[in-house]
Amino acid sequence: MKTTAWLAKEFFLPEALSSARNAIEKAGGNETFMVGRLNDDLLVMDVDVCAMGNKTAVPAMIKQARCGDVIVHNHPDGTLEPSDADLEIASYMGSQNVGCYIVDNNVEFVYPVVKVMKERLCEKLAFNELSAQFQPEGNFARHLSQYEYRKPQVDMLKSVVDAFNEDKIAVIEAGTGTGKSLAYLAPAVFWSIKNQDRVVVSTHTINLQEQLMEKDIPILRTCCGLDFKSVLVKGRNNYVCLRKVYNLRFDSSALIDDEDRQQLNDLLAWAAKTRDGSKTDLNFVPQEDVWEAIQSEADQCTRLKCRFYDECYFYIARRNAASADILVVNHYLLMADLMVRRETKGYDAVAILPPFQKIIIDEAHHLVDVATASLSATISRLRILKLLGRLVNLKDARKGLLQYLKSKLKEVSSVHDQAIAGEITDRINTEILEARQLLYDTVQRIFEDMSEAISNYGVHTGMQKEEMKDGEITFRITASFVSTDLWRDVIESQFRKLSADIREFVFLLTSLLEEMAEFSKKSQEVLSSVLIDLVSCKMRLKFVTNEIDAFVEDNERICKWIEMKRYAGEPTVRFCTAPLSVSEDLKMCLYDHYRTILLTSATLAINKTFSFFKDSSGLQQISHERLSESILDSPFDFQQQSLIGIPTDIAEPGQPGYVSTLEENILKTIEISEGRALVLFTSYSLLNNLYQRLEPQITRLGYVCLKQGIRSRHNLLETFKEDATSVLFATDSFWEGIDVKGDALSCVILTRLPFKVPTQPIVEARVEAIERAGGDAFFQYSVPMAVIKFKQGFGRLIRSREDKGVVVVFDRRIVTKKYGRVFLQSLPDIRCIKDKREIVFQEMRQFFDDDTFSPVGKRKSFR
Repeated sequence: MKTTAWLAKEFFLPEALSSARNAIEKAGGNETFMVGRLNDDLLVMDVDVCAMGNKTAVPAMIKQARCGDVIVHNHPDGTLEPSDADLEIASYMGSQNVGCYIVDNNVEFVYPVVKVMKERLCEKLAFNELSAQFQPEGNFARHLSQYEYRKPQVDMLKSVVDAFNEDKIAVIEAGTGTGKSLAYLAPAVFWSIKNQDRVVVSTHTINLQEQLMEKDIPILRTCCGLDFKSVLVKGRNNYVCLRKVYNLRFDSSALIDDEDRQQLNDLLAWAAKTRDGSKTDLNFVPQEDVWEAIQSEADQCTRLKCRFYDECYFYIARRNAASADILVVNHYLLMADLMVRRETKGYDAVAILPPFQKIIIDEAHHLVDVATASLSATISRLRILKLLGRLVNLKDARKGLLQYLKSKLKEVSSVHDQAIAGEITDRINTEILEARQLLYDTVQRIFEDMSEAISNYGVHTGMQKEEMKDGEITFRITASFVSTDLWRDVIESQFRKLSADIREFVFLLTSLLEEMAEFSKKSQEVLSSVLIDLVSCKMRLKFVTNEIDAFVEDNERICKWIEMKRYAGEPTVRFCTAPLSVSEDLKMCLYDHYRTILLTSATLAINKTFSFFKDSSGLQQISHERLSESILDSPFDFQQQSLIGIPTDIAEPGQPGYVSTLEENILKTIEISEGRALVLFTSYSLLNNLYQRLEPQITRLGYVCLKQGIRSRHNLLETFKEDATSVLFATDSFWEGIDVKGDALSCVILTRLPFKVPTQPIVEARVEAIERAGGDAFFQYSVPMAVIKFKQGFGRLIRSREDKGVVVVFDRRIVTKKYGRVFLQSLPDIRCIKDKREIVFQEMRQFFDDDTFSPVGKRKSFR
């Protein structure tokens, strides 16, 4: 064997060395082709196995490597001198700044045929070249029959190009109809192709993801003749784990409830024939607990050591993503990736996503809420009991991981290992099972005691009224609440005891796992699957103790609260935390580490400024030189296409007669619009109340009356679109993300201004924080949040140049209150009728009866 002067440990991080060795071992010592990802120090930090060959050759999957990667393969005979074929490939890949290493089977030595250059020069985008695609005589116009040149789209294109070329953070509000997705996708794709530098596009809604993958990206390929790879990346839990499937196929009797067996069998049958192993490939919606039994999870994965690694659906998808130019993700997956990178300080490494430096965040008005949710925590009895139930099934004590471990211990073969197995089995039967039952009883007792104490506190403090109203009591943990006996003697005291008891049990599991480390390698292979699940359960219990400790500790940066609901007459309690602000977190994990970040939406600005968005998202900490801002108006002619009506002679929300007046006015509006209306509420209670009152009356008018919740969102919207006279009552998520063009939607009714409920703990805490700092929380927080939601609701109406319609606001505070002008000034230039009901309704009739609208049937269509 001929070695080299170069030691592999000087080119590879330890984890990458281990991964490469395991891959070669799994291939039986044959040639293995891998792609290595480099960190800033040009050390291989991770490898992906792309192909396995024989003793003398392996397929060279060079397209899996990108600029700045290194291709790695082994020579089984230990002679690391490159062959002519090796040199030919190395020469070609080196011209693209891809390195080429040859290693021995033990990965002790390396022959660096080509090293990666540290400085990577980027080719800047040419705005004129990109702009030409969008011109009246450009590629889009030549290939798309209904293409229209839109100046705001080209203006946005210029801002995006500048952000890519100059490593900027760009904030862009692009009004409805701007065509913002093509305006950012074109630069992203051109950049990625020119520079071998992937771009991540993050959205909040599935609808937008589908639009990008099924419409906009194919348009770019067709119209511009571009050859690039785009991948929709799903979260890990969307994939089935083949290791779990294998175990359940042979040992389900020890792991799954009998009542779940039929659906489990259906999932196992599906797993044997699925195309991509993801939930979306299922033709039914599985129960959450049953899917959890087979889903892929990071802390239960052995990666290259798993016998199913090569066929693993998740890792196939991950390898596919690693070679993509454009990755489409959702905000939650992006935030999860950023959190992992912050913890590991691996901004140039593979985390949940492969490395990237350019990010486009569409629907960016959701970024702060998603970041808040990603940094929040909830402690509940159910969460802890589910973990204990994995060890011993909550319904059948003969099932669970501990019983499964005992059955697997019988499979060890050597005399030495059988002796250890006997000792461990005895310890499980006596010490571990007993400790688990004691902890189970402790959890039950502590949560029952806390639930009872919180319920009594609610009665004594008069909060029982709120419970009667919506079935839930909420306590925010304030300075005054911390001084109560309930906090001091019950919650804090019980939680500290619970944390100590869980830690003690975690210590027992740790010592049990250490004892099993004495098994021979062969026996450990037999036990490896159950051991990884036990380690996962132990770590999750430890994580619970960390969250409990954080809940009882003082931390002014965290909002803490308690929620209690009644199910089947019994109180259930949850303890929640969320950050008061995510601005510093976003700066640390996002703005400080990525060269280009584009944040865009149709609803980011308040009264033509980004002050609120910048304050809440941490952008106010970014230098003016790096930050660019653009507000691009919609190309639609709102003066001609729409009208906003605001009756001023009605009761304000909360005043006597408001609900009955609202009932009367909604019905009148629907009569004038001949159905075709979306009625948006800010609470389910008012929605249900008015739906019950109005549904019979609307039905008598001959219109179908629909309500959010009576069927799935998708089916509800399809019914609404297909029936051109239907009326849809909705709230919350229907204020945005729905796109109804044509006659089906001609009138949007906003029942009141969408202020957030001021008693929500996180809202209340943020308001107090602003007030403590000397600010005006109402104008700095409450009004901007409501304006964003208001703009979203308004934006449901006009979705194309052919659309026409009316928005009616039944909340006269928009006219009578000082803050009302902020709402109106944040809208496009539109004719606004602020007058008595009769005048508003008269203007609506005239608008609907305009002779420019073509008749359809017995009525006139204005679209």
